Amino acid sequence: MQRISWKEKVTNKKVLENVELQRPEHLLTIQRRKMKYYGHLRRHDSNQKRILEGKIDGRRGRGRRRQAWLGNIQETSQMKMCEVCETALDRRRWRTVTAHLGDGMAQS
Repeated sequence: MQRISWKEKVTNKKVLENVELQRPEHLLTIQRRKMKYYGHLRRHDSNQKRILEGKIDGRRGRGRRRQAWLGNIQETSQMKMCEVCETALDRRRWRTVTAHLGDGMAQS
């Protein structure tokens, strides 16, 4: 966008402000799909669910921690993790949460 080189160290936020976009629609679509997939995983008993909820033994690697997928779900939904888990089990409530994701009315 705007032919800005990566060497200029301009943040994504600055670029979006220059283009006058507050929240790009494609990012909202990605968040909605991620939330829908999480609801799907919570309602079904599968290997993916076991992996998602499981912990891995061992030492942590060096450097900055990677962003946790569940942390991203919690941040997007603006709810506590226990509320997110309960809400995802109820398909109707989860649909309203994902439908109103960009409205600021995500909590129900």
